[in-house]
Amino acid sequence: MKTPNTGVLKRIFAALGDDISRKIYGHRLLFSLLEDKAAIQQMVHGLFPETEQTDSSKICCCGAGGGGVSFIQSGRKVPFIVDKYKTGDLCGIPVISLHDFLDLPDHKQYLLIVTVAREDVRCEIERELNQYGLQYILGCPGLQYFDLKELNLGNEYFVDAGALDGNTTKCFLSQVTAGHVYAFEPNPKQFERTRAALHTYPQVELFPYGLFDRNDVLRFDPMEGNAGSARCSESGSIQIEVRKLDDLLGSRKVTFLKMDIEDSELAALRGAERIIREQRPKLAICVYHKPEDLWEIPSLLLSYHPDYKLYLRHYSINETETVLYAI
Repeated sequence: MKTPNTGVLKRIFAALGDDISRKIYGHRLLFSLLEDKAAIQQMVHGLFPETEQTDSSKICCCGAGGGGVSFIQSGRKVPFIVDKYKTGDLCGIPVISLHDFLDLPDHKQYLLIVTVAREDVRCEIERELNQYGLQYILGCPGLQYFDLKELNLGNEYFVDAGALDGNTTKCFLSQVTAGHVYAFEPNPKQFERTRAALHTYPQVELFPYGLFDRNDVLRFDPMEGNAGSARCSESGSIQIEVRKLDDLLGSRKVTFLKMDIEDSELAALRGAERIIREQRPKLAICVYHKPEDLWEIPSLLLSYHPDYKLYLRHYSINETETVLYAI
């Protein structure tokens, strides 16, 4: 990993638009350069003060899906995972039912971290937890990619790079009065699920490609069982087609560009250089997949438009789900 020089960091800090962004950047920089997990813990405590006020042995995960996997793999120690539909174990951690959890004599002392990202399922879980008077926080809080007020969403032409299951596209459409979506999902199995989820939305165009800095065919690991972490990899079991966004969309209108594509963000942004330079879209880019994303991605964006104002927001209680906005 090539470390940044002070000039690069000063330029990025100068472009950050508020104190929240500067605090998140400082903590993440320590983690990226020094692998200092205490910095992430301090950041999380600042964003989620409940986690600091609760006995660590009384914090557990609610949700044994992909979000639960990411939560456990981040190194967070929990005694068990609560799930409404699954039991058994997840990554070696016992999974118990909500009914069994409620039978624990001290269940009111636990803080549940809800790791479910799907809004409809999360709302259902919240209703039940409120019904039983349980303590919880959302491990995926807010409308990720859309809750920054400076976005000032209107009639947007939205690129959803990493469409996964279509929920981000649906969330976008719920936030705007009118909009058009170019959705990209290269994982063949996931593409079919995404197409089924979005087939009733005429304003959505779905593309079976990954975005990159060249037009090519690459090895890809579909990460069966955790599709949200699927990524390009030389050891991947399948092949996918990748394309430059500049070539795919040409001069078509783009006003808002979101990327969560598992460490291919930098390459994809290079492949979208003309669109970004000519149309100056709003951007929401994940910057947690590789340590160097934290300085390489904002540096690239500022080279395209030195007047971009940058914001950082964090949407989990571990090191994942940090989003860089450029406005």
